[in-house]
This record gives sequence, C-alpha cells and structure tokens, in this order.
Amino acid sequence: MIELLANQPQADRAYRRWVDALIAGSTPDNKGWVIDGTGVLFSNYGHGEPGTIEDQVMLGVDSSAGNGIVKIVRPVTAEQDRHKLTVAGRDENGSISLLREGWLKKNRLSTAVRERFSALSGLSPVPLSVAGRPSNRYWYVVANTDDAPDDIVAQTVAFTNACSLARWRAGGRLTAETEEADTFRLGMDEKGRVKKVKIKGGAREVEELQGYVSEALKTLIGSPMTKPTLNGYAVDAMISEANLLIEIKTGTSAHDIYEAVGQLALYPSLISLPGGLNPILLIPTAPALRPHLAAALAKASIEVHCYSVGRVGKKPAIEFTPAFLYRCRAL
Repeated sequence: MIELLANQPQADRAYRRWVDALIAGSTPDNKGWVIDGTGVLFSNYGHGEPGTIEDQVMLGVDSSAGNGIVKIVRPVTAEQDRHKLTVAGRDENGSISLLREGWLKKNRLSTAVRERFSALSGLSPVPLSVAGRPSNRYWYVVANTDDAPDDIVAQTVAFTNACSLARWRAGGRLTAETEEADTFRLGMDEKGRVKKVKIKGGAREVEELQGYVSEALKTLIGSPMTKPTLNGYAVDAMISEANLLIEIKTGTSAHDIYEAVGQLALYPSLISLPGGLNPILLIPTAPALRPHLAAALAKASIEVHCYSVGRVGKKPAIEFTPAFLYRCRAL
C-alpha cells in the first residue's frame, strides 16, 4: 500500500529530483529534451522559460500533432487525490514515488483513455491510501524518485511508452497521410555529395545527407568503425569493439523506421556479422520521432540516438550527442 504524501516540501523535493534526473539523462532539443537512447521527447509545454521546467512536464511530445502523450504536474498535497492527475506517495519502505491517474485526455493523438487504461497500456494500478481511506481513482507509478537517476529515467520512459501504446491502440490518431507530410528524405549514398535530380520543368540539387552523416561519424570514431558487406548487402556502421550495429536514417517517417528495424534484424544473418551486436538507430533531431514509434522501438530493444544538421559554408555540418559518442567509444 502507498500512502498519499501530505507534506508539500517533501513532495516538491521528490518532483524536483525527478525533473533533474530527466534533464541530466537527456539532450536539449529545440522543442525540449530528447531522453538519450530512446527518442522520447519531453518539454515544459510552454510553461516557463525555454530550457527550464517549473511545474509541468509533457512526456512524449509529438511535434507533428502539437500534442503530447501524458502530462506530469507538480503535486499539490493540500488537494490530496483530487489534484490534476498527479500525486506523490510513500510506500512501506519509505520511498517516494510520483503517481499518475490512468486517464489520458482526448487530443489529436487519440480518443480519451480511462476505463481501459490498464488493458491498453499493460500497466497495473497500485493501491493508494488517502488519510486512511482507499482512493477511488486508479493510480500508476511514473517513477520512484528515491531510486538512482538512471533508474528514474528508465522507469519514466517505460511509463511514457506504455501510455503511448495505450493512445495508439485506442485510435482516433492522425492519418498516415498527415503523419508523412512533415518528413523528408535526402538519399542513401555513403559519400556526402550533391547531385542533380530531375523535376518537372527542370532539375534541382539534392544533398545525399546519409553520406555526410557516415563521414562525420567515421572522422570521430576512426578505424573501429567498419562497414561489412556481403552479397550486395551492407551495414551503415559496425563498431565491433563496442558491440554496436548502427543503422543511419535521414528521416523519421514510419517508412524510415520500418526499414531500419528490418535492416537491423536481418543484416546480422545476411552478412554473417559477429554475435552480440546491440542495434542502434541513428536519426535526425527533426522531424522528431513520433512517440508511438519510440515506444515500439523500445519494445524491440533498439536504442535510438539523434544527430543534428547544421551548416558550414555549403556543406552540412553533422553533430552527434555526447551520449551517442560515449556509447560508440565504450570499448
């Protein structure tokens, strides 16, 4: 049994510890932060200055829809279990957890999810006692704020992904046509170059971005990064010393993700790669990965890391997150 926390300073410290753990385990993005290794985007959803979090966190932001998966707000203990869907509670061991009611309100991502939240998310509610009486609402653990920061982040990601799957299964989401509208793809060659493509009425120049990404990564990693090929199949990058198999994509559409998952799953057998390679999907920061795809990738045990595209003169300048480079160099 978890007892509702009645001490506001304790609730505030727990909430702040949770926020600080999320920020420490993430890379800043123009819309908020991306949790390293997951593709999960979160933000302050316009509450407070950019780059800061005050009393609200929107987890699983879908930039193409302008909505998020689930909001976690600072608990207000005076309102007991009648506050805005988020409370803090202490278990029998004295640990404090953030709890969220199993209620996802209707938005552009899905219809409302409440009565079927447990069935659609796969999560189980925890019993909550409020001043000696059981709460009449169903509560779910977001994270134990007394755990190590990495564990706090992992629990939060798991909760977000479960909520994302619940929305996806509930239906009422954007159409596939709308989903694809904001994406872009710039070619698959392994050498960065600009080529001319025919269009109606003439031609235009297109950067084959994947080659630039591959070249930039090779420059940083050096000889440990290799590109095994066999019978016409070729991986984007393998770092055997770090047990990594990396697939690079220049877009984040559903098609891009499906293709990457298939390649990561089949290439080890098709190319006879060493066993034990951990699959990594490397994608651009924009357009942001949609939450239900991030959830599905997590369930498939595929790490997600991002790169950003800037400009130096006429060429793209590729930057990787410190978390990804550390992962590549964990030899």
